[in-house]
Amino acid sequence: MSQVPSMRYDARYPGIADLKRRAKRRLPNFAFDYLEGGIDDEQAKRRNRQAFHDVHLTPRYLRDVSTIDTQVTLFGTQYALPFGVSPVGLGDMLWPGAETALARAAQNARIPYVLSTFSTTPIESIAKAALDVCWFQLYVPRSVDILEDMIARVKHAGFRALVVTVDIPVGAKRNRELRNSLKLPFTLTPQMAWQSLTHPTWALQTLARGAPDFVNVARYRTDTSQALSDFISSMTIPGLPVERLRKIRELWDGPLIVKGLQAEENFRTAIDCNVDGIIISNHGGRQLDAAPATIDTLRSLPKDIASQVTVMIDSGVRSGLDILRGKALGAQAAFSGRSFYYGLGALGAPGATQVIDIFRDELTRSLMQLGCLRFEDLDSSWLANSSG
Repeated sequence: MSQVPSMRYDARYPGIADLKRRAKRRLPNFAFDYLEGGIDDEQAKRRNRQAFHDVHLTPRYLRDVSTIDTQVTLFGTQYALPFGVSPVGLGDMLWPGAETALARAAQNARIPYVLSTFSTTPIESIAKAALDVCWFQLYVPRSVDILEDMIARVKHAGFRALVVTVDIPVGAKRNRELRNSLKLPFTLTPQMAWQSLTHPTWALQTLARGAPDFVNVARYRTDTSQALSDFISSMTIPGLPVERLRKIRELWDGPLIVKGLQAEENFRTAIDCNVDGIIISNHGGRQLDAAPATIDTLRSLPKDIASQVTVMIDSGVRSGLDILRGKALGAQAAFSGRSFYYGLGALGAPGATQVIDIFRDELTRSLMQLGCLRFEDLDSSWLANSSG
């Protein structure tokens, strides 16, 4: 339960945009562009944001809003807030120690934290830091043996949900990364070295921790002469066949979530495979520039699909109000990756808590302003064009 919120966070950076501006100054260009960049002309990334702004809600006054309930129950677990941390690969390249800092902040705040397959922190370490709230994002391997081993590791570590990402059937050509010579394995080119030297806080902390590496998949590279980039490409399956999703369902007996679907036929196929949830996503506008904004996909989702699985959303979430916009359209929770890494880039480890507190504050105040006492009560009747 929340009462009238107090601003417990650093008021010099009251919004995600403020953190983004500071992160841009503190991070080397190649790191910031890796975080910020989309695909091609980055139109999908911009559409994600505009689509949120186009969702209008009608407030209802003449009621007592002194106490607000922000809790949400997902797959049988109660979380204090209806948002979580999206998976981001190479997290510790963006800020040294970022993944562990995020895991601890998520555990303290009781929000879901999704760890990427291509994280730079061991699965087992993150599970210990976020035991009650950790989810694992799976990039599906070609090899069934590797798939079985990875799922067994995730299960043994104690992760609460498995999130299968399906929207990377092929590696992306991201122009910002190419211009910055960012490639795998992570090595400093002269251009990157200069950018690092001109950002000494990032450079010194990275030097102290060592160059980030894909520690959770390194054990599967049997040919040590193979370039890491080639190994990553060869390890993951080029498009996820339905049969492989069924295999994952057999191997994983906990909540199974599919992330990245946008077509109705794919939603129905996933339901046929007995998944428990979906995260509507266009990968933050990083894979297909012609993809629809995720809010638009959510808006057009047939009601019978929403009644069969837990629907969530990411891509473009930048405020507590965005989370409520998603809820009014049917998303039970919202996730953000860039927002949290803006916070880390701006403030270091405390930035993770700063973003949580900003979202909590904005979410609570917006619920009060709307006159909605419980997050779970917000539905399509609050939309400005609703007749409910």
